[in-house]
Amino acid sequence: MALTSIRSRSADSRHFSIASTSLQVACRTEGRGSNKRATVSVCGEVDAANAKHFAHTVREAAGGAASLVLDLTEVHFMAFDGASALYAISAHLAREDVTWCVVPSPSVSRVVKLCDPEGIIPLEEIASVLGSVSA
Repeated sequence: MALTSIRSRSADSRHFSIASTSLQVACRTEGRGSNKRATVSVCGEVDAANAKHFAHTVREAAGGAASLVLDLTEVHFMAFDGASALYAISAHLAREDVTWCVVPSPSVSRVVKLCDPEGIIPLEEIASVLGSVSA
């Protein structure tokens, strides 16, 4: 996994690549302390080969944030292992008291709706998070 950190006055932006399959993760953080917000954008495929790395990378990228928007609109394929990764992310963020939501692509929505009938993973439509800045 490669990590590149780019810092500016207004935001911290990091880019990650997971080499096992086509998956890229970009993180943008804004604010400090209890006002720190993170937006993590993922592009590619989440499958059995990279689901654990995906979960770990998202948790790491969101470290110290009070809120997280996980943008999966560019994820064109998600295996059931991706839903397990989202559960792991959810459990971690609950322990850290981080509010979060997932902005899904159609393929992510399909998998989450099949694997999460209780609605534990907070899906949000794009219109409800338009105020967020993409990474």
